[in-house]
This record gives sequence, C-alpha cells and structure tokens, in this order.
Amino acid sequence: MILFPENERQQERTCLAGVSESKPCPGNCRDFYRESNWNDSGEQACFAFEKLEKFLEGVSSFSVGATAFQQAPADILENFSTRSEIGFDLVRYFLSISSPDQVMSTILEMDDSLLYRIVKEDFKIFQKLKKEKKVFGTESNFLDSKAAQFWNGLPPERISKFILFCLRTKKDNIFAARFLGLMPIETLLMLGESLGLNKEEEAELYRGLEDSLYEFPIRFPGIYPHLIELFSEDPEINIILSTMEGLVERKESLLRAREEVLKIIEEAHKKNSHQEVLNYLNTLDKDAALEILGMLEEQNHIGFSEKSLLSAYIKGEESDFITFGRRPQVFRVK
Repeated sequence: MILFPENERQQERTCLAGVSESKPCPGNCRDFYRESNWNDSGEQACFAFEKLEKFLEGVSSFSVGATAFQQAPADILENFSTRSEIGFDLVRYFLSISSPDQVMSTILEMDDSLLYRIVKEDFKIFQKLKKEKKVFGTESNFLDSKAAQFWNGLPPERISKFILFCLRTKKDNIFAARFLGLMPIETLLMLGESLGLNKEEEAELYRGLEDSLYEFPIRFPGIYPHLIELFSEDPEINIILSTMEGLVERKESLLRAREEVLKIIEEAHKKNSHQEVLNYLNTLDKDAALEILGMLEEQNHIGFSEKSLLSAYIKGEESDFITFGRRPQVFRVK
C-alpha cells in the first residue's frame, strides 16, 4: 500500500469508490456505481467526466482517460459528448480502440441517439477510406471493420433496439437495415412483433437493404417465406423474390450438408476424419461438395491446405497430393 504525506492526501479528491482523480478507474467501477445507487448519494460520486476533461487538456495519462471512458456511467458519457465536438470525438475514439469486452456494458446502457451519432460518423469515415481504396479484404464491409467490431458481440435485443431507433426516430431505414444481418434467423422472424412494427414498417425496414434485399434470403434461407408474405402486395419485389425459390432451396440443402460434415469431423476418429468427410461429400454433386468446402474454410472449420486436398480428390486431381494417412489432422469444430 502506498502512503502519501498528510497534506497530499487532503488535497487528493477521491470518488465514491475511493479512487483519486489522478488514478485509472478499476475494472469493477461501473458495477460498483450501479449497485450503490450513486445518483441518490446527493454528492458527486464519479469523476469520469473530470478525468476525460483532464485527458483532453493533457493533464491525465492515457490509462486514466481510457478507463474513465470504459467505466463511466452512460449518462456521464452522453453529457460529456454533447458539451463539445472534441468531447464527442474523444468518446468515439475510445469506443473504436477498446476491445468489445471492454465496452460491452457501455454500449448496452448507451443512449441510442449517441450511439447513432457515433456509428454514423464512423460509417462516413469508412466510406471515405473505401472510396480512397484504403480498405481491403474482409474489412470491405463496414461491420467487419475495427471501428464496428463491438457489434458482433452485442445481444440481438440491443441491436433490435438500435434498429427501431434508426427506423422510427431517424427515419433512416437504409442504415437500420445494415444491422439485420447481425441477428439470428429466430430474431429476424420475430422482429416485427418484438419491436411492435406494423407490416408496412417492417417492409420499409427490409427495403433499406436496397439491392441486397435479393441476396438476403440466400444468406438466411429461413427468412424467405416471411419476405414473400411481407412483400405480397408489392408486385415488383414479389415477382423477383418468387423467382428465387430454387436458389433458396439449394442454399438450405448446402447448409444441411455443411452441418453433416461438421458432425462427421466432430465424431470421426482423428486419423479417419478426412476420409469420412470425403466419403460423404462424394454422395453430393461435385459443385455442391466444392461449395461446402468453401463454406467450411470461410468459417475457419478447415484450413486452406485441407480445402485444397479435399477439393483435389473431388475433382479427380488427387495425384497432386499426398495420401490422407500422412496428412496432419487440423479440422476445427466451432
């Protein structure tokens, strides 16, 4: 324990949790304040606002500023971000550089108006970088970028709440629709009911997908009957969707086959996994088998070498590769 001289201790203010203004906030501050009903204490109990201000002034260290952001109650961040443009930029900056785990509770409690403002600004910057061709590979989608990485860990209920804010409060169905793909099919099917949307509002939400509307049922085959019903009175969209039934059925069969392959990988004896997978894939048509291998590689269930090996056997090019028995087992089941 570090001891301070008596006069220094008197000058050092401490928050309700006993942490001085000049020190980083501990990792349990947010929970502490929630449990202690600090707003009812009748006094200033949290110095996160002051710590963020002093960081901007160059008085506080980076760790003090960053932990103040990560542990601050949501209303303090909202107040700080509305005081000045640089305050808003600082909140957005700390959100972008923090890990999803560090900001999870912050996002869960954050007001939708502040979250919308932050994400719209990040999206504008992302579009600018993409136009300048400074965004490549997997990050070519905004929600795969580092600034938006926390979205992938949010529960469907929080994403749904944000979608509703975009749709009703901001009348921004195009931005709202960008977040539909983050949710499981079970949530999507119940989205209109859970958010209290009428049929036209839900249709307007999906119209926000624009041209991607016709790709959506290929990504999520289970949503197809719902979209057909939702756009039953929109001839233009309904006609196009109705021509996609065969594509959707094929995708459903591929997904079922992929699950079978994952079961084989999980259950087969280590040295026989490749052969068992190949035996199953050979019961399918060649194009389907190769597409399934692509899906498995994309989702990191198999590596590039395993995909190449199995693809070669399916195509009849196995002479270019060593036998299964000499291959290391690196299948991964998630």
